Amino acid sequence: MKIKPILTILGFSLLFFASLSTISDALLWDFNSKAQEADWKVISGVCEIDKDTYKISDQAGEALAIAGESNWTDYTIACKARLTQPGGFNNIAIAFRASDDGGSEYMFMLEGGRQQAEWWKKVGGTYTSIKVDPLKIDTQGWFSFKVVVKGQTFEGYYEDKLISAIEDKELKKGKVGARIYGCTSHIDDFDVNGPDIPSSPVEAVGKLSTTWGKIKN
Repeated sequence: MKIKPILTILGFSLLFFASLSTISDALLWDFNSKAQEADWKVISGVCEIDKDTYKISDQAGEALAIAGESNWTDYTIACKARLTQPGGFNNIAIAFRASDDGGSEYMFMLEGGRQQAEWWKKVGGTYTSIKVDPLKIDTQGWFSFKVVVKGQTFEGYYEDKLISAIEDKELKKGKVGARIYGCTSHIDDFDVNGPDIPSSPVEAVGKLSTTWGKIKN
């Protein structure tokens, strides 16, 4: 009579420990503290906390800021973004697998002026366009923006909708970041989660609907 309860408890334990293997950590920057600027390395342009958001600006060229660790491989990056001030262009890009010097990275860019999503690769400072998709992009307010990085496959999302996916195997690991060209844009609630990502000390109360800290993939 005691065997069944023991087996039930054992089965529950196995399910519990199996579920732990699917849990990963997440790192969130909500930019509510000026101290968070120290986590970001500014490669070019003006990149700074501005009214509890992060401003990336250069009206004549590239502005890029990166964060995280150079040995990160697979992760999901999600944030909110706003195209604040058009210049010659009107864009915001999530950068990933970025080198420490910012000379190499992949980018998923939303270009408001041309109303399209663009995939780019930069290696040793040389840019290569990978894919372009027409997309209606909000140029007035905030929108959600996400990239899923897994192996050599990358997915780009706008407002929780998959826009396109690409494959490339040249850059295998690197930091995360945000990048613009010839304009000013803002980001907020910049979240990175994956198997190698440490848990964040930031509590995202009243922020995005995602549960920060320990997140199930």
